[in-house]
Amino acid sequence: MSDVLNVGIIGLRFGVQMHLPAFRSDERCRVVGVAGRDRESAERVARDLGVPKSFTDWQDLVSDREVDAIGIAVPPLVQPVVIAEAARHGKHVFCEKPLAASLPEARRAVECAQAAQIAHGVDFIFPELAAWKKARHLLMDGAIGRTVHFSYSWRVETYASRTNALTWKSRPEAGGGVLGNILSHVLYNVEWLFGPINAIEGFVCSRDSRHGRAMDGVVEIESGIRGAISVCTDAFLGSGHVVEIFGENGTVVLRNAGVDYVAGFDVSVGTRASGTLSVVPTGPEVTSAGDGRVVPVSRLVRRFIDAILGGEPMTPNLSHGVRVQELLALIAESADSVRQSADGRVSVGS
Repeated sequence: MSDVLNVGIIGLRFGVQMHLPAFRSDERCRVVGVAGRDRESAERVARDLGVPKSFTDWQDLVSDREVDAIGIAVPPLVQPVVIAEAARHGKHVFCEKPLAASLPEARRAVECAQAAQIAHGVDFIFPELAAWKKARHLLMDGAIGRTVHFSYSWRVETYASRTNALTWKSRPEAGGGVLGNILSHVLYNVEWLFGPINAIEGFVCSRDSRHGRAMDGVVEIESGIRGAISVCTDAFLGSGHVVEIFGENGTVVLRNAGVDYVAGFDVSVGTRASGTLSVVPTGPEVTSAGDGRVVPVSRLVRRFIDAILGGEPMTPNLSHGVRVQELLALIAESADSVRQSADGRVSVGS
């Protein structure tokens, strides 16, 4: 391995839009190749962005001796296969969420990476944001006393829902839908804020034309905290991404009502003494001129490079991806067990 890490990007959409600028933001690496299914598109992207090599077969990029690490931005059905092949060639991997379309595939991916002793990371972006870090600090510092319960609502209209696009993001069986595309983030965020989830209850999803677009349920944290989760991808002018955290002595609220998935978050706190919610400063947040996700992805990529060069595991990594996949599998099982009775009431169980 040379002094500068050579990186290949698989995926001409999210990979080029997010991974490529994120890797280029770190002076310790350079992007030497991109791979996509369409030859003309791959060649055009490489030419326009000054990337030396383009590939139409991702396996050729993975096996290229010049490449040290791979940024993988492909559908969940494909990602475990790419990870396994990269591990076989000793290439470090930076991956997307959800890790896979099923739990066995996710576990296979992490087994391959661990056996090959490669560095690996997963792109869970929200804990990289200043507002989220501030919210967690407030909780850990006891600003609202003991946390009692929370409400987590993420109600937006995604491009896939608005256009009825036939992509993996609209197909639960392909690792997408609201379960893989949205709840994968939510579950990681919940455990990052509150600790391990030890029970899930009553998760339900629509069985009509909205199937795969909305899900609601309750989780219980090991510490006893309970939280209601409500997410959907077809809420035109929805309330956005909101986490309300209620403690014995106050409340913390994380909120983003904007159209950018990450830019625009603020955090408010209110105590019994203040009697009102007030936005608290979080320090300057570095932003990008385009999609706000580039900045947190860049922070994760920097830790990924640290892991490659320093030998210490990064967080979040494939093990965290498997943990989320375990929770997704439990929620899918819970939702499948819900029966709708003739009078409209919902019961759980067989």
